[in-house]
Amino acid sequence: MLLRTRRPLPAQVRSLPGLLGPFLALAFVLLQAADAHAALRGRIRGTIRDMTGKPLPGLLVRLTSPQLGVMNVTDTDGKGVYAFEELEAGSYDIEVSGYAYQHQIKKGIVVQPPFRNIVDFSLPAASPSTAEAPAPVVYTAPADESVLREVLGTLRDKDKRPIPDALVVLANPRTGATFRAQSDREGRIRLEGVPVGAYRISVTSPGYVTIELKQVEVTRESGLLLNLSLVEYPLRFEGRPEDFIPEEKPIPPEGTPR
Repeated sequence: MLLRTRRPLPAQVRSLPGLLGPFLALAFVLLQAADAHAALRGRIRGTIRDMTGKPLPGLLVRLTSPQLGVMNVTDTDGKGVYAFEELEAGSYDIEVSGYAYQHQIKKGIVVQPPFRNIVDFSLPAASPSTAEAPAPVVYTAPADESVLREVLGTLRDKDKRPIPDALVVLANPRTGATFRAQSDREGRIRLEGVPVGAYRISVTSPGYVTIELKQVEVTRESGLLLNLSLVEYPLRFEGRPEDFIPEEKPIPPEGTPR
C-alpha cells in the first residue's frame, strides 16, 4: 500500500492570510465610508414673512438647480414654513411668489451635506400694478420635445396627513395636452410619459382650497417633483348661524302708503 504524505506549505503561503487580513479590513472600512457619504443628504428650510414679521401661508416656493437638473415645488404651511429634504450637494436657487407680494429669488445657495441650510424671506407688499394677474405663459418648445419624464408628488394637509383622491391636472398651454392623476391613500401622485416643457397645474380636492400653479416646468434632467400642502376651507364662523341670514323685511302691497 502506498502512503501519501502532505508536503508542508511554504512559509510565504502560510503567512498570506495574515497579510491579507489588514488589507481586507481597510477595504471594508473604505466601502462603508463611501456608502455613508453617498447616503448623506442636505436640507433647505425657511420661513416666509411679510415686512411686519407675520408668517405667510400658501405661497409657492420653487427649488431649482440647473447643474443638477433639479426642480422641486412646494408651498408654505400655516406658519409660513417651507422645506426641501433629501438634497444632493450642489448650488440651488429658491424662488418665492404669491399674489399681493413681491416676487423674490435667492440664488447660489450651497448645500453641503450633512449640514442644513436655513433660508428665510421677508416679502414686501406688491404695488397695485404688480399685483395684477400674471401674464400668460410664453412657451418655448425644446429641441427634442419627445423626451418623456415622470411627475411625482405628495399632497398633505396642514397637519402633514396625506390627502387621498385629490385630482392633479397638468395642461400644456402650447399643445393643449393634459395629464391627470389622483392621489393614492398615502397622498402620492405619479404621472408617467409627460413631455418636457412648461405646464399649468391645478390641484383640487373636496373640502380644500384649489391650488393653481401658473408656470411649472417638467425638466429634461429630472422631470418634476411636487410637494404641496392643501388648506381646508374655513367652515367655522364666529357668532350664531342666524347672524349670517339676511334680515327679512315685509313688503307692503301695492298702493299702500309707505
